[in-house]
Formats: sequence, C-alpha cells, structure tokens
Amino acid sequence: FGLLLGTVYSIPPLRLKRFAVPAFMIIATVRGLLLNFGVYYSTRAALGLEFAWSPAIGFITAFVTLFAVVIAITKDLPDVEGDKAAGIETFATKMGVRSVSLLSTGLLLSNYVGAVYLALSQVGTFNVPVMAGSYGLLGLILVFRAWRLDMAGYTKEAIQSFYRWIWNLFYATYFIFPFIQVGV
Repeated sequence: FGLLLGTVYSIPPLRLKRFAVPAFMIIATVRGLLLNFGVYYSTRAALGLEFAWSPAIGFITAFVTLFAVVIAITKDLPDVEGDKAAGIETFATKMGVRSVSLLSTGLLLSNYVGAVYLALSQVGTFNVPVMAGSYGLLGLILVFRAWRLDMAGYTKEAIQSFYRWIWNLFYATYFIFPFIQVGV
C-alpha cells in the first residue's frame, strides 16, 4: 500500500505531490499510520505473535501522523520563492509563509500539549516524568524556534532553520519513544 501511495505521489501522470491536499494526506498516511502502526503490526505478525494493542503504539501513531501533516505543509516553506516563480501552488504560496508557520506551530503545540496531558492522565501506562517532561520541553523549543523565525522577519535563512528544527523535533520524538511506556 505504501508503495502504491509513493508511486501516485511521485510518478506521472498523477504525480500528486503537485497538489497540496493529496500531498499532505499521502505523507501523513505513510509517515504516520503505515510507518508506525503498520510496522508494529507487521513485525508482530512476522514473529508469530498475536495482535496486542499497545497504548504507546497508539500514541506514537497519532502523534506522528499529526506531525507528518505539519511536515507536509511546511516542506515547501524553504522554497516558496521558487515555487511562486514556477507557478507551483502549495500551502505556503497560497497562505503565505507566516500563516503556514503559525499553523504548523499551533498543530505541533497541540500535539505536545496532548502528549503531556496523556502522560498525566495515564499514570500507570506512561512514564510521566519522561513523557510529560520531554514533550513539554520539546513544545517550549518549538515555541522558541517559532519566535526566532518571527523575530528574523521570515527571511529565507530563518525559514530554513525553522524547517530543520521541525525535523529535529520529529527525530527527538523517536529518540524519546522507547522510554515513555511504564515497565518496558
């Protein structure tokens, strides 16, 4: 299924990456749902294990799916000038760099607030100090990076730095993941 989505995303005649909504939906599906839940389920099946729902896998799937939406709508921020010149329509060319940056910051911040809330409400399931502390810290880093982007006036260099930091935050999510569940 992922191969099919990658094909219609990248290869003519469909090449859906040219269209903002199908592009972000494909990226979110592959990077969020298929990569996390799909790999978990497939690995258990390959090992001959019965399916067992894991709260941590449910969390990472939902968290990364929303994160993938943000990556999909911000991926064009660094090249907005080139896209405008080439007549390519993206969220950034339609809504503007500032609006897309604020939207992505809001979505990610809601993700981090949700992670902290989940940790605090599921004390026996999640490692509260690790999950609430690290996702709270990542949320603060996000706000700081968005503030720096705004203070820099959305220059090309500031936009590139902001986008790189979105990826740093994404990778930090996977670094933290093995430590969020109690008793694992």
